[in-house]
Amino acid sequence: MRRPQRHEENCLILRKGLWSGRGSVLTEGASLGQSISLDAEIVDELDGLTITGEISDSYGAPISVRVAPNEVGTYVIDARLGKVALDGIAKLESEPNHALLWHESGIYSASVSLFSIGGGLGCRGFFRDAKGALTWEMQLQPKQQAVGGANVVSLARRR
Repeated sequence: MRRPQRHEENCLILRKGLWSGRGSVLTEGASLGQSISLDAEIVDELDGLTITGEISDSYGAPISVRVAPNEVGTYVIDARLGKVALDGIAKLESEPNHALLWHESGIYSASVSLFSIGGGLGCRGFFRDAKGALTWEMQLQPKQQAVGGANVVSLARRR
């Protein structure tokens, strides 16, 4: 049995820091997408990443995701989107990163892909429940944070 690798040993495209995203959601049968936005923080911990934030605009919900390596070279995901709890598995060692998520009852399922684009990350996926399916696309960008000293303030990207 392999021991879990620390996540820094792989080439994750998810990086710690503050992120913002804008995109759209298209529901099954609709011809126009609805706007969504995301404000999130990714925290790098000893045994994985924690992502917390808020989805707003057309769909509003808090989001909380825990991503940790497992013993077989993939990643385990524990996600909460509003009141929906999803478990999952992901391949994150090369692009595109891809995750499959599900609710234990089978009512909900989702897939998510992350990939590098100019200035940030692209995020694309599907979500299915009893009402039907929807798909989304979003561009995620790291936020700039003010870094200050005694009498100096500069804007720098957080890494």
